[in-house]
Amino acid sequence: MSPDRSVSVIIPVHNGAAYIGTALQSLERQVEDRSRLQVIVVDDGSTDGTADIVRAFAPRLGDVRILRNEEALSVGTGRVQGLAAAEREYIAFLDADDWMAPGRLEHLMRRTEELGVDYVRTDHVKTFESGAPRELHRAPEGRRNTPLSGRDAILPVDASTLIDYPFPWAGIFHRRLVDDGRLAYDEGLHSFEDRVAIWRLALTDATLAVVDAPWIMYRRDIASSLTQVYDARQLSFLRGFALVRDLVLANPEDRIFEHKLIRQFLAISAHHMARKKGMDRATRQLLRASITDFARSVDLDVLAQQWEDVGSSRRALLNRAITPVLKGGAAA
Repeated sequence: MSPDRSVSVIIPVHNGAAYIGTALQSLERQVEDRSRLQVIVVDDGSTDGTADIVRAFAPRLGDVRILRNEEALSVGTGRVQGLAAAEREYIAFLDADDWMAPGRLEHLMRRTEELGVDYVRTDHVKTFESGAPRELHRAPEGRRNTPLSGRDAILPVDASTLIDYPFPWAGIFHRRLVDDGRLAYDEGLHSFEDRVAIWRLALTDATLAVVDAPWIMYRRDIASSLTQVYDARQLSFLRGFALVRDLVLANPEDRIFEHKLIRQFLAISAHHMARKKGMDRATRQLLRASITDFARSVDLDVLAQQWEDVGSSRRALLNRAITPVLKGGAAA
């Protein structure tokens, strides 16, 4: 690998004081020459002194930049801001409550160059605040160290594939993907932002490979995580699916992927419907109505096929939202 390869690490964070020190400490051991590392922290309206902790680490990390939003905007907006500020040849993401094993970024830059691809994906390890044993989660692709096309990440419909593995921190990206718009995020998305980005990337001519690498640790069961709250921000997934739908339908050759899109939609909608008891009444009603509205916007035949294949437990959760669409005739 060329000795001047460098990486920008983007960390969007809102009130991450309890964990961000561990994340930053792990970045100290990524490259031998700190001049090859840029750390961009997007402080999204934190009120707990997150930025003070970042400033304390700055002398140990080299080029550290703090972008401050006085009010919390969204993680999607934070990723947009981070990408706009990134200056190095490679782009990596790190959530403020996660951390990397030593040498991970150096290894990923080298493997990307050796394989001649635009980005690489890796496995990850889940670690739990509850004290439960750590879990290794493998990227859902059996072909390792093999260049693949972006569209190879999408099918088959009925199996987990890389399009179902949207974590931006599970890999590294060459900045040419940012420069030409293939890797891009959407402002205002409080969740689902990574799935939209990975679909957008998969539908391009970008090349990728899955590689083994030093671990990244993905912390779970954090009470402040957006995955643990039940307000209307969770409904961002429906706006996200609308963005993905428009991407898939924009190219006639990509319509084959509508089956995968709708299968994802049904699965994730069922997940949120299973959590609805934690929501207030207005949010529950909006959730169901929005699921119905999206279902009306897709191909009825594809929806009907995936409805039969999605499984009885998910159908039970979604019955009141989806059945009226299937009985109502052609989708709008």
